[in-house]
Amino acid sequence: MNTEVATGSVAGRVHRRMARPNQDAVSWIRTRCGVVLVVCDGCGGAPRSEVGAALGARLWSRALADRLDAGAAADATLFEAAGDDVIVRLRELSGAMAADPTAVVIDHFMFTSLAAVITPEVIAVHAIGDGVIALGDAIRVVGPYPENQPPYLAQALVGPRPAGLTWLADPREIDRVAIASDGAGALPDLTGLAADIVFRNPAALTRRLSLLAEDQVEIDWDARRVVRTPALLDDDTTIAMARWSLR
Repeated sequence: MNTEVATGSVAGRVHRRMARPNQDAVSWIRTRCGVVLVVCDGCGGAPRSEVGAALGARLWSRALADRLDAGAAADATLFEAAGDDVIVRLRELSGAMAADPTAVVIDHFMFTSLAAVITPEVIAVHAIGDGVIALGDAIRVVGPYPENQPPYLAQALVGPRPAGLTWLADPREIDRVAIASDGAGALPDLTGLAADIVFRNPAALTRRLSLLAEDQVEIDWDARRVVRTPALLDDDTTIAMARWSLR
């Protein structure tokens, strides 16, 4: 299975105007059994959720890759077990940071999780929280949730573990997959970004997103006026996409 991967991430216009960092993160790993993609989006109301998103993306991708290489099937059970692995690591870390880790969890570790596992047998996608998923040409928007409060995996550290959603697809019937944070919901066509250049140049997808996160200014010389087009991406936007061919 020949699989190509492209990732990109950009702070949204609103966050940049407020001098806030990009609270999204992305991680991916190529294993001997397949490819793992993960996108995490930190809670906008938490002061340090970009820390949790970065940790979460790496912990999720490592947990999925390790279990996949150990022989686990790419299905809902894989994501459930890998999520438990991430919870254990977050619990260890929060306990090392404070005697009462509750504030640490709320301030740092509230992030949504989207993951994709690509193997020659099956494509599996999992979501805890909101975001955008593309399986071939089919686009699925997960969320929004009531009062803009999606579930976060780290809620398991202070209460019940949130349930995730899993979708499976046949790699012989589709040839690409994408997962993205909820900021990508503003894009008219998520799959339209999957041009050859974004798979050849590691910076290309981020550059494309950066243009969409900037206000555009043009001069209409005939009308003698300035035309301003607001940025399309107000919110942080992160995308991980892959395409493949079966030998």
